[in-house]
Amino acid sequence: MKKITISFIAFALSYTSLIAQSTLIENINIIDVETGKINPKQNILIEGEKIISISSKKIQSKENTSVINGADKYIMPGMIDTHIHFFQTGDIYTRPDAEDLTHIVPYEEEIQFAKDIIPDNFKRYLRLGITTVMDVGGPFYNFKVRDSITKNNLSPNVYLTGPLFSPYQPKAFSKLDDIPIEKITSIEEATVLFNKMLPYKPNFIKVWYIVNKDNPAEKSFPVIKHIAELAHKNNLKLAVHATQLNTAKLAIKAGGDILVHSIRDHVVDKEFVDLIKKNNVTYIPTLLVSKNYWKSFLAKPDNHPQDLAFANPKIYGTLTDLKKISDDKVSKRIRNLRKDDSKLKIFYAKKDSVMHKNLKILNDNGVNIATGTDAGNIGTMHASSYIQEIEAMQKSGISNLDIIKASTINAAKGFGLDNNIGSVLESKLADLIILNKNPIEDLKNLNTIEKVIKSGKILEPSELIKETPQQVVQRQVNAYNARNIDAFMSTYADSIKVYNFPKEIIMDGKEQVRDRFQKIFDKVPNLYCEIKNRIVLGNKVVDREYVRFNEKYSNVIAVYEVIDGKISKVTFIR
Repeated sequence: MKKITISFIAFALSYTSLIAQSTLIENINIIDVETGKINPKQNILIEGEKIISISSKKIQSKENTSVINGADKYIMPGMIDTHIHFFQTGDIYTRPDAEDLTHIVPYEEEIQFAKDIIPDNFKRYLRLGITTVMDVGGPFYNFKVRDSITKNNLSPNVYLTGPLFSPYQPKAFSKLDDIPIEKITSIEEATVLFNKMLPYKPNFIKVWYIVNKDNPAEKSFPVIKHIAELAHKNNLKLAVHATQLNTAKLAIKAGGDILVHSIRDHVVDKEFVDLIKKNNVTYIPTLLVSKNYWKSFLAKPDNHPQDLAFANPKIYGTLTDLKKISDDKVSKRIRNLRKDDSKLKIFYAKKDSVMHKNLKILNDNGVNIATGTDAGNIGTMHASSYIQEIEAMQKSGISNLDIIKASTINAAKGFGLDNNIGSVLESKLADLIILNKNPIEDLKNLNTIEKVIKSGKILEPSELIKETPQQVVQRQVNAYNARNIDAFMSTYADSIKVYNFPKEIIMDGKEQVRDRFQKIFDKVPNLYCEIKNRIVLGNKVVDREYVRFNEKYSNVIAVYEVIDGKISKVTFIR
């Protein structure tokens, strides 16, 4: 009898939970991402994780159904980032093979940090309407991310491969216990790694097709072809990193299904266009990632509003760390860049021109284009880099609709997921974003997110990211170093009071703070605040700041008090 009672209670709770997951969205404008048409005044019924019904006629809601008034709003599928790496954080220390700063932050600490922030990354992706991500290469720990960490945290859909197959392996990775990039130079080695990965059920396979004078593309071709055959035999798509035109052609001929980067050495020719179309290959441009390395090495990030507002503050703050690191502690390459970066500017200007031309040509020829950022690489932030990538794609001259398609249905098609995600249709997963304005009219309207719906769960954007006092203060420091007054003021409460120790009030209210700091930002072009030490005590953050004003430097202790996610009081001890 006791077992029956317990079973009945469990069933009742389960039934109640299912009812509570029912949502009705009324009178909303549905964006058809395939055609760009707007289907006005539609009603959408969501039950559990799925879209059950879409109708222009009124849908009768059941008991305990949540009702959302969608009048004058727009709904579209959640966006997809088809190229990220969880094993990388985006900070200046995350790729010691690019710049070895392990004498400052040991790589073991950086790897652990990358693991620690994964739940935080999840929330940042969802906050910006990105409901699906593809991790295209990382250690075996990635499978734990997908199979365990996503289950215990609010998260986007995570699809991934395991370690990259590559003819080249950076030395920084060779001694790790869990290697993200495996050196594979023979068919036998490829088979061993593939068979090791297969029990983990990768969603696809990835090859890092790196070529140089010692390893021409043709030399690795038989191994790449073998990997493609193994993948296809197991119903897996093969993604390939190939940035040269000849290498990309070989990658497709070998059996590659997805090219995860732009071709940047030559403008594509007819042979390539015909090849990519004939084989139905998806093309992911990733226009910004390479240049972001250079900007970070010069400690000159773009300070895009999305990064200042939504990037993990600690990570973004490291992108100016090289300002405080002397020449003797960086590589010769960085020292040379500091002296003169004009050649690199010319190099990237040429690469940008080629990449943008190629994107336009391929898009105009009907190639399946998908949006991807390569987030996690130095300077390319998880989640907040997405809009910046979209803006870069727009500069290629492709339409807003084509970019929206690349960010939704095209991305889903490229990875064979369009039966479940990528558009607003009955029976698909309820991964949706509700917007106040139409993004096809203006891509900036992707910033007008009213609600995010993940697998039928309604999420309030303002509730997704709850930053700690330390993160709030660091976001303020980042905005200060960027001399961005709006981002700076967004960290302060309306009632902010600023004191000189102990009780001399020097600024009272946001208007005074804005006025004072706007003048500083306008007058001091090389303003920089370095945090020498930081102590966190509850909601108080105590920073020892070393501040540069033109050629003058000053030391100050700043005590910040944070209430409800905003700085409410600052006390300076000089």
